[in-house]
Amino acid sequence: MNRATFMAQLRTGLAGLHSSDVNDILADYESHFADGKAHGRTEDEVADALGDPARLAREMRAEVGFKRWEQDRSAGNLFGVILALLGLATLDLMLLLPILFAGVVVIFALSVCCLAFIVAGSFLLFNLLPGDWHHPLTNGSLQALCGAGLLSGGIGGGSLLLIIVDALARMLIQYARLHFRLFNTAAASV
Repeated sequence: MNRATFMAQLRTGLAGLHSSDVNDILADYESHFADGKAHGRTEDEVADALGDPARLAREMRAEVGFKRWEQDRSAGNLFGVILALLGLATLDLMLLLPILFAGVVVIFALSVCCLAFIVAGSFLLFNLLPGDWHHPLTNGSLQALCGAGLLSGGIGGGSLLLIIVDALARMLIQYARLHFRLFNTAAASV
């Protein structure tokens, strides 16, 4: 997405706010594009780094609502803050919760697969299976190779899965911190 598309979507998402607030927010994001260009980044790279303009607009609307309520604690401004928070929470519940649920299911399934590889590899490697796997030509080496392969695949897959879970947890924590900052701003001004 280029600068013009990003800014148009951001402006659309900010519709209804006071024009000075919209202009301040748009000027701030224009400076991000100017800084990125000065550092040799393309408009697409800057837009990708900034994130979804519709989501940013919702967050900015909530922040502007908080600031407006801090300056003038009227019922109308309080209602605006509550609507902005409900908008963010609803979006999170509709989008984030199903994604998190699907992610947990996939991670659990991959964990079970890795554990199954480790158990099967151990049985093959240490000759714990009933019956005779030894073939006169292979002298048991095929069983040992299969067992070692399954065991190492299970351990490697589990390690990779732990790295992925760690990265996903860090992203989720950053996302939660953003919301905590918004809610903390609202609570501090009460």
